[in-house]
Amino acid sequence: MALSGIELLDDAHRLDSFDCSKPALNAWLAGFARTNQARGFTRVLVVHHEGTVVGYYGLAPGVIQPNSAPRAIRTGRPPDPIPCLLIGQLAVDHRYTGQGIGSGLVKDALHRCVAGADIVGGRGVVVRAIDAEAERYWQSWAFIPARDNPSVLIRSIQDVSLWLAEGR
Repeated sequence: MALSGIELLDDAHRLDSFDCSKPALNAWLAGFARTNQARGFTRVLVVHHEGTVVGYYGLAPGVIQPNSAPRAIRTGRPPDPIPCLLIGQLAVDHRYTGQGIGSGLVKDALHRCVAGADIVGGRGVVVRAIDAEAERYWQSWAFIPARDNPSVLIRSIQDVSLWLAEGR
């Protein structure tokens, strides 16, 4: 079973059978991904099998308040709010788990965040975990919970860039 590379969502991709076992993430993909992308809110990157999406993530600019950010993000005299890049959603169809799709999507998202920060700036990568399981997942990628909300997790662009330079 050959999967595609990671590519930008387009009208040819089929979304209707996607099921990651998290209704909110299924509903976002089916109901909002194309519209949000068309309106410039988010870029949605997908992996598919013969046109049927089996994994995706959303990427957008974002901000975080200084009082929420860990010290690694707040160093110096950061603006208020602090510019960041947001991985808004990330999910893999439950029928495709265990194949490295999620890890591939995370690494791709981190590469794009570093590249984006090189162009427009940004101090960190932010994710908003949908539940405690997602919080643990992002912590396994060295994301740190915000000081005021454990479901908002952050990793500095500098840390991500160094980590990626190590060939991970």
